[in-house]
Order: sequence, then C-alpha cells, then structure tokens
Amino acid sequence: MKSKAAPSGVMLYAKSSGPTSFSSLWSIKHALGTEKVGHTGTLDSFADGLLVVLSGHLTHLVPHVTGFTKSYEAIVCFGKETDTLDPTGEIIKTLAPVTKEQIEGILSKFTGAILQTPPAFSALHVDGKRASDLVREGKEVALESRQIFIYGLELCEYLDNKAVNGCTYAKLKVTCSKGTYIRALARDIALDLGSCAHLCALRRTQVGPFRLEDAACCKSLGEFTIAAGMVSESKIRLEKENKSFLERAEEKLFSKKKEKKPRPKDSEEKVTDIKSHFLEFDSELAALCGFECDMLKPEAERNYNNGRPLSSRMFERMENLAVNKEFYVQDEIAVFYKDSSFAGIIKKQPERLHYGFVVPHGKKSIRVFTWKEICDGAFPHQWKKKGSAITVGSFEAIHKGHQELVDFVLAEKNLVSGIVTFASSISREDGRNVFTLRQRLDFFESLGIDFAIVIDFNEDFAKLSGEQFFEILSEKCCLKFLAEGKDFKCGYKGSFAMEQISVLSVKMGFVLKQADYVEYQGLKVSSSRIKKEIAAGNFAEVREMLGRPFAISLKGHKFVKKADGSDLSAFETLLSDDQVFPEKGSHKVVVSFADGNILHSELNIEENRISLLLPTQKYADNAVAVVF
Repeated sequence: MKSKAAPSGVMLYAKSSGPTSFSSLWSIKHALGTEKVGHTGTLDSFADGLLVVLSGHLTHLVPHVTGFTKSYEAIVCFGKETDTLDPTGEIIKTLAPVTKEQIEGILSKFTGAILQTPPAFSALHVDGKRASDLVREGKEVALESRQIFIYGLELCEYLDNKAVNGCTYAKLKVTCSKGTYIRALARDIALDLGSCAHLCALRRTQVGPFRLEDAACCKSLGEFTIAAGMVSESKIRLEKENKSFLERAEEKLFSKKKEKKPRPKDSEEKVTDIKSHFLEFDSELAALCGFECDMLKPEAERNYNNGRPLSSRMFERMENLAVNKEFYVQDEIAVFYKDSSFAGIIKKQPERLHYGFVVPHGKKSIRVFTWKEICDGAFPHQWKKKGSAITVGSFEAIHKGHQELVDFVLAEKNLVSGIVTFASSISREDGRNVFTLRQRLDFFESLGIDFAIVIDFNEDFAKLSGEQFFEILSEKCCLKFLAEGKDFKCGYKGSFAMEQISVLSVKMGFVLKQADYVEYQGLKVSSSRIKKEIAAGNFAEVREMLGRPFAISLKGHKFVKKADGSDLSAFETLLSDDQVFPEKGSHKVVVSFADGNILHSELNIEENRISLLLPTQKYADNAVAVVF
C-alpha cells in the first residue's frame, strides 16, 4: 500500500530503561515515516515511562506540552548516595537508612511550592557547557536553586532491607511541575531526615492529560515495584562492571570513540504498535490539551493560507467540546478546516488576532490497511475509541447502489468511516473489475472515507465464517454501524446473509442499515450488468448506472509509438489483466493527464492491446486515464 508522511499529531511512546530519549525517537521516525518529530521532556537513560512526541507541524507546540504537570513513580534507596543520584553513578556516601514512619512524617513538608537545587549531573548549561560535562572534567559546579511545585507526594510501598545491604527502600508517587528533578527530591528528603539516598529506578506515568497506559509499547515495560527497581539497578551496575579494563583505558587515555553498531531493526509487532498509537491532532485532542477550537470558514481559507490580516468573521467557534480547564490556554486558539483537519494556531490579543503558525490545507488521504494488519492490531487506538461505520463489498463497479451505502456510512459523523473490499475481483466470471483497486481507493478518498481495509482473498480468509469475520471487525475496529444491501452475503459459499447479520448486530451491539436495490430501466443495477454493457459499448447506460463516466486506468502502463499520423501518433500498450475493457473497435475518448489537463482522442482496442492517438511520447508518458 502507498505510504505517506505522518500528519501533525501526538505520539505516546513508552520508553524502556537503557536507551536515551533521543535514540528512542528513531523507532518512532521509522514507524511513522517522518523525520520531523520532537519530544516534550527527556527521560534519563536509566528511567522508563511516557515520552510525548509531537510530529509534523505540531512540533511548534513542544513548549506548550513541555509545560504540563508530570507524574512519576520512583524507587528510592535510603542509606546510600551516588554522585549522579541514580543507579549509573558511583557510591560516594553511606549513612543510616530511614524508617517508614520517618518518610510518612516528612512528605507533607515537600509538597506545594519548594526551592530545589538541580543535581550537578544534569543537562543544565553553565557558561555554555552542560553541568554534567563540567563535573566529569573534575570542575566544581554550583547551580542556583529554583522554585518548583509538588502537587502530590505519596508513599506507595516500603521495604526494610537493612539486614542485606544496610538500606531501606521506598516507592514514591510524585506529581510535579516542569523542571522538577526527582533525583534531587529524593536527595533532599533523605538529607532532611539525616540520611542520604539515590534513585534505583524511575518511571514517568503521566504528562498533562496523557497517560502511560495509553502509550505504544507500554506492555513491554513490566511491573514497577521495589523488587523490580532493585533488579534494574543490579543489572545497570553489572553492565558497568563488565566493561573491560582495556575499553575504559582507551576511552580515558586516547578518547577513543566507540564504533557505531548498526541499529537493530524493530519487529513488525513494535512498528504496528507505534503506528496504531499515533494520535492525529483533531479538535477533541486540541480541547484535551486546553485549546479552544475554531472552524475556519471555507470562504476565508484562501486569505488565511496567504497570510492576510485575520478577522473574527473568518472563524466559527466549535461548540460542544470539553476544553480541559486544567491546561487551559488563555491566548491561543486551535483552528481546523471544514473537513476537520488541523489548520494551525492563532493568537488572541486585546485588539486583534495574530498568526501562530499555519498548516496548509492538504488533500485528505484515505488510510489503507491489509486484513493481516487489522488482525495484528494496526487499527488506530484513537479511532477505536470513536468507533467505526463500515460498508463491506467487492465494489467492482462502485455504482449508484454502492454510493448510497457510502453515503450512509459518511452520515455517521461521530464515527470513523471505512470500507472493506478485496484486492482483486472474487467474481467467478472473468476475474476482472470495472475499476482497478487504485481507482476504487481514489474514488473513496474523494468522497471523504477515512480508511479502507483491502483483503487479499486466500485460503485462510476463505475459512472464516461470516460470524468470525464480523467478530474481528467488532474487536479490532470497534464496529458500531454497518451499511449493506439487502442481497449482501459473506462467509463460506455465501451462507451468511442479512438475516444472520441482523441477529448478529443485536448480539454485538452495532447498528445495521439495510439499503434497497437500485434500479435502472426497471432492472437491478449490478456489477455483472455493468460489465456486459461495457463489453457492448453502451457507455451512456454505464454512465447512468455508475453515476459517472466509465474510465480505464493507464497508471503503470508503458506506451510505445506505433505509427506516424498526419497530426497525431498512435501509441500502444498491452491490455491489463485486472480491468474490464470494451470489445474490439474504435472509441472516442477523453484522455486525462497527471498535470490535470485533458485531450479528446481516439482509442483502438485490438486482440490484446490498446492504441491511443496522442501528440508526442511526452503525452503518452503522462496519461493516467481514458474516459468513455
């Protein structure tokens, strides 16, 4: 299927312990097929948890998301302090550990507005250099204290391990403001109790309205307990100790750079998980992030995209959105086009509106999935929460009856719209479609359908019963609405008809809309009837049944010059195996080209090839369709 650049959106990703935040972005870039991403707050390499990554034009909002409150779970070891205040450092201090009662008694002192001195091992810059780099060079670093805010601080678990290593352990839950160092918080709590401490493990669980459990790869993190934190620290220290003396000597004496190892390829399951968790920036997501939302009036779109002065008359407020007051944005508005795609940010000032940034209005693209991808969980979680409206069929011809089904689906405004079709004809007649798969997908895209599921009919799929087929759509795509014609059948030998589907709709909880037959000249319109009329060259009748002209796709065909004419030359190509053609003869047609131009011409159909009258080879190379 064709790929496209990731749209403006939000990626929730569960970083594992070990990789840096920056290196974790590689998996996201690879899965989404884009280089334009930015994260909204780093996690130390030893830490795991939620990374909120912004893609495309939404990278402009990094400062806004960075300012959200954050929640963490931290495993704190009381009794030993490392120079980095985390498991990657060297132990520099040992004191008597603290009790559970001591911890519980002091937590209230560290809630609310407090002053905190950041750790010396941090990414903060001093005189143009990172503080951590200066410390490693043996220089003293003095960082100024700054005010932070601790919204919540709770003791969740405690372990007395003095008999084993002279330490006690606590699992703390922390909700805090931007700029808070959990390592420094653990240090200061221990210091106030006359002890010392460092972090064994750290997990970020929430960033503003975004939660770790909604992130891609979250299931790979495992349980976060004191025992798990102790194991994690032991692994980090063991890896550090196993580093050979020679490697350390070379790095210290010769500053030898390690050779870059080839990055391991992500598994299909991981790539699918990342793709399915990508959140397109729609009005609901904007409201969740605290933005009021306006719809740009279609007549104002040109002025908006050309940077003309803004006026309130260009916009309409999008009502019925639950704007998140906790993160409310006072002076900015998220703007959306009529088709609900993101248009950018405008800024409110006392006397006028100003541009924040503009997202050009691109063509809405249909998202295409294979049946295997759906079964593997590729359907976006954002869409599953909304639910889907679907129509299923071969759509060999996409006639007026099919268009009615699509209209029913598109009318369900609160649901994601989709079609399920087949890669090639499943007809027992000649195996050819009136329209190619690409033509069908382009047509559905032009109508505004959100997604298509394309099934490659094979033995495994043929084994599915009708009930199993709809169970998969219900589970994987959250099917809420189904539109079908009264003669629709599926399953083995078409044994699952509308009567069974009607019963199943009640059982599974989706709405079933049945459409009547569409007739032309007193007879039912069908794909097989349209094929016969095409073969007979009755294109006026075909146009009436389709609701638009019949067209042969020329995409992928290579034309070669056949013979010279007086003004035009004949260019020929072999017939395609997957599309219906008229019988032999000459036909007056309109040729469309990739640049949007058209040309009236003549098409000749011979035994196994077609020839087309065109001015030059350049025209032949850019022809995309012939319309009868």
